[in-house]
Amino acid sequence: MERLYVYSGALAVIGVSVGSPAVRSLAAGDRSIPVLLVAVGGGWMVVGAVYESLRTDPDEFRVPAAVLFALVGAACLSLLGTLLSALSGA
Repeated sequence: MERLYVYSGALAVIGVSVGSPAVRSLAAGDRSIPVLLVAVGGGWMVVGAVYESLRTDPDEFRVPAAVLFALVGAACLSLLGTLLSALSGA
């Protein structure tokens, strides 16, 4: 498996995990600057991850294994936190 796609996928998962609760809050009527900034930031993380995966040559992409492992772990924790928050109704 190419490290570029794992790296970009983990960044996209973090972007979705951060942005989706903010988008839900915006849809519910909570119109505040911090919520808007988090929604925009999460969306741009996804856009940036897709752009990087399309524009970067997978053979030339280099990232240490420890960084990749930490990013995948952060994506898993972020997704778990978002799911638990959604299930608890918070």
